[in-house]
Amino acid sequence: MYNKRRFRPGYAIAEILLAMVIISISFLQLSRSLGNVMDVAKENIFVTRAINIANSTMEEVMAQSFDEKGSEAGGYALEFDGENDYILLSEVIDIGSTSSTVSMWVKVPVVGEGNLIADERVGILLGIGRYSPKPNANWEINSNGQIRIHWNEAEIDFPGSSDLRDGKWHHIAFVRDTSNNSLKGYVDGVVEIDENDAGTNLEFDEAFYVGWDHRQKDVNPNNDHRFHGLIDELQIWDIARTQAQIIADYKTGITNPFNNSNLKLYLRMNNGVGTTVFDHSSNMVHSPITGATWTDQSSSWSTILGKETEDSWSKYNDVDDFHTVSFTDTDYSQLGGRIYVKYVVVDPTSWAISDAGEGTTTDYKQITVKIGIPGSTDSTQLSAIKSAKIIQNYGLTYSPYGN
Repeated sequence: MYNKRRFRPGYAIAEILLAMVIISISFLQLSRSLGNVMDVAKENIFVTRAINIANSTMEEVMAQSFDEKGSEAGGYALEFDGENDYILLSEVIDIGSTSSTVSMWVKVPVVGEGNLIADERVGILLGIGRYSPKPNANWEINSNGQIRIHWNEAEIDFPGSSDLRDGKWHHIAFVRDTSNNSLKGYVDGVVEIDENDAGTNLEFDEAFYVGWDHRQKDVNPNNDHRFHGLIDELQIWDIARTQAQIIADYKTGITNPFNNSNLKLYLRMNNGVGTTVFDHSSNMVHSPITGATWTDQSSSWSTILGKETEDSWSKYNDVDDFHTVSFTDTDYSQLGGRIYVKYVVVDPTSWAISDAGEGTTTDYKQITVKIGIPGSTDSTQLSAIKSAKIIQNYGLTYSPYGN
């Protein structure tokens, strides 16, 4: 009898063919999926690399000065010529026996641009006392451009580490804490002097000098200890301020100095005219200026964003030199970038940022770095704010005599 089952192998071949078609389709789908995975992985690599390039580029741009000229938009500072300029202050605190903080902004010329380096002490910022008999004390910038605390004829003699002879503004602070017998010195909020020796408590009966001291004025008036450079925002406190407090002032300034009982002297140096510098503390120790001259910073910023005469990236010396600069990463040639710089306004209360308007210069510039992602319209974008003297953009709550 005829057996229909003998023809089953033909049906098995059809099944095999169908299975092969299914496998082929699956393989194509798998290949397509793997391709998509590879594309995603490649894109992730590009994105990661773009983020790294944006960060490193921003760090390089932000390391430059706000501008190659000036200290602040719309303000003043006092310039000392290193010859016979000084401010004479009364004894605002018993600085020899109490804790104290002395802080200020300084700008020292670069070596070769008239900077006095003939003597070991080339820049007395604040000097107190006599040559003989003792006591005496100086807060200085030494011949290496470093901050220095010199107490009672080298009983204390501590230098910092940064060379400030760069023609740029720096915020410096000196802290003497009698409660734990320590001395600290700060540059731009960073500790550079940290010693457990505050020196002998001394009793001073002399006035304070800014830019000079009694020893040089009365004993050796031709000595090169006098300060050469610009000083602004001088403060003297009768407490040892913390690093956090110093950084806060470095960033935002003091809005209500008149009502702070620990602030014994605050010379904003912002009146711009006359031979008197006003004290904005409650002591109101207004002081006479000898020789030092007002320098107007109101129009010191570059009105045009972009490089001046620099012809290469390595020569750019302020952040807006990078404005509209295009570049290609040397490791991944597919990744190209562009830098934009513009003036912005920063609200001192909310820190909200807004455009400054055409042709307006402010104390803040916004830097934006964009890195394009190959094969995509997307880009990695990083923005940051560069400030001039960070202490700017605040208003005094109360001042009985203006600036």
